Amino acid sequence: MSEKSELIEKARELGSEYLPVYRECAPTTLLAVADTLNMKVSDDLFKAMIGLSGPSGGCGGICGATAAIGLRYGVNREEFVKDSETRGRVGGKILQTVKAVRDRFVETYGGYLCYDVQKKLFGRPFDLLIPEELEAFYEGPTEKCRQVTENAAGWAVGAILETE
Repeated sequence: MSEKSELIEKARELGSEYLPVYRECAPTTLLAVADTLNMKVSDDLFKAMIGLSGPSGGCGGICGATAAIGLRYGVNREEFVKDSETRGRVGGKILQTVKAVRDRFVETYGGYLCYDVQKKLFGRPFDLLIPEELEAFYEGPTEKCRQVTENAAGWAVGAILETE
């Protein structure tokens, strides 16, 4: 097995393993990618990721993958503002890598919104802002969400390695 294949497999395993621990798709995916590629995730970034699961609209898997890609290629505020050449180079690399992950979501789930993924996996979406729906979601289909965080982490690592 190649090093690339091993890293993708590790990300997939962590994406599945972490979901029961962190219970939210976005931080789970971010951490699976970051831990696979030895990237540091600050507590502030982790806290910000919690709000990007479910009710934000976007699938937490793609939100976490996008954040990991930004973490990998992004620059600090000062550098981003002062240097348009860096901003263009970094932005292009991030957009290209995120597009590769987004395309996999669309191909596999028919979209990259939480609604799209739930409809594909469960036959219907859950309104996670309604307590009864949230309870029903956590009682049943979250096992299928492990497949999503597993896929998202593996796709993100694969896209990152392809871009480098």
